[in-house]
Amino acid sequence: MAITERTAAVRPPRTSGGSLPQWFRPAFFIAVPVGTSLGAWVLLVISRDFQPASASLEALTGFATPAEATGRGVVLLAIWYVGVIAMATIGWRLATGKKPIARIAEISDSATFQRRYFLLILAAATVGIGYSYYKITRSASILDSLASQTGNNFTNSLSGSTGLETLRYATILAAPIAVHLWRRKTIHWPLMVFAVLLLAANSMIASRLSLLMATVVYIAIWARNDHGRGSRWGFGQKVAAAVLIFAVGFAALATLNYFRNANYYRDAGVTNPAAMNLYQMGSYLAVPAQVSVGVSDAVMSGAWENTGDPVSSFNAVQPTFLQFGKIRKDDSWKGADYYGFSVQFAPHLFTNSVFADTYADYGAWGWPYTILLYGFAGYLMARIMSYSGVIAGTGGVLAYCFAEVWRIQIVSYGIVIFLLLATAGSAWVASWGLRPKEQEPVSTS
Repeated sequence: MAITERTAAVRPPRTSGGSLPQWFRPAFFIAVPVGTSLGAWVLLVISRDFQPASASLEALTGFATPAEATGRGVVLLAIWYVGVIAMATIGWRLATGKKPIARIAEISDSATFQRRYFLLILAAATVGIGYSYYKITRSASILDSLASQTGNNFTNSLSGSTGLETLRYATILAAPIAVHLWRRKTIHWPLMVFAVLLLAANSMIASRLSLLMATVVYIAIWARNDHGRGSRWGFGQKVAAAVLIFAVGFAALATLNYFRNANYYRDAGVTNPAAMNLYQMGSYLAVPAQVSVGVSDAVMSGAWENTGDPVSSFNAVQPTFLQFGKIRKDDSWKGADYYGFSVQFAPHLFTNSVFADTYADYGAWGWPYTILLYGFAGYLMARIMSYSGVIAGTGGVLAYCFAEVWRIQIVSYGIVIFLLLATAGSAWVASWGLRPKEQEPVSTS
């Protein structure tokens, strides 16, 4: 008996793409970087026994004297990270299974919608990059900055306030979406290359953040749309691809680091760009663990007390675009007094741990507010990942926020809020005039 269109049952909104891999959870994105940071710190501490002490040791590794790891300090750190992971997981689970907006879910994986969505994001990125480099050229020579390896001048040429320059962060979505749509043959390669070049241009301003967040965005798109599909690649080909990706990523980071910080490392006695990048990665990973370990022991021993209060400590989760009196990056160095003289580190490193920075700026009351914020981020991440197609990429933005828990709290950053708003606005505009495809009749015999 055939079931005609009149008798066909109404189906739920169509959402292509497979189920998410089991590891694609907030806990994974939190735990892996935290473990990597602690591992890097331990390796640097051990390596000191095999290299002579020198004045440049702090400049290269980020600290001269390792913090003392005590049982009470380790317990406090464990409570902190377990609390963050638990709250983020609760938020994720509360949103899991909730239905997405039916109208958007029905068209989110159509080629027309995805192309429109991408072009809107790309247009915003183009305006943002163009305006930013226009402002840069008014105060600094791009070629001179690159030639003298002082690319940080790019960042200092911008105001850091909300405006047209904020649109440059749309490259974080545009580039990975372009690669995905090019692989799906939805757009042609010139658009893909243009989007990737815009991301590279933004990376000269925003350093690693743009590249790393864009990478996680692409992982989110892959996890939502391509995971579970059969791969024609053998084990050897997958290993070769992983090695190639790592090599390209290392080369990209080494190039950016060289153009931005080569003079700093030359002063410390390092001239090889690859070695510069290794030292940069080592200090980048290890110093947040160094600061966390030192601060946690100081708090538990009573050597440093900063309780804060329920009202003013709420500023810990205030969006950055509502904060006034911002300081330039080069003026944001932190001394030992910032952490109550509880730990030693290089002062030019200023993103040193959500755990420690929250306590330093907002007191102990800032911790529960921050933990609740990560619960909200987990909820948003699950809601966004319920959509198929390119919208899921924004779930990678929130995944990256979790991946930075060991270092810096960016959930309330204007960058993240802008990308969330850009996603919602672009999806709404891209859906204009599109109607869900009619469900095909179901027949049985």
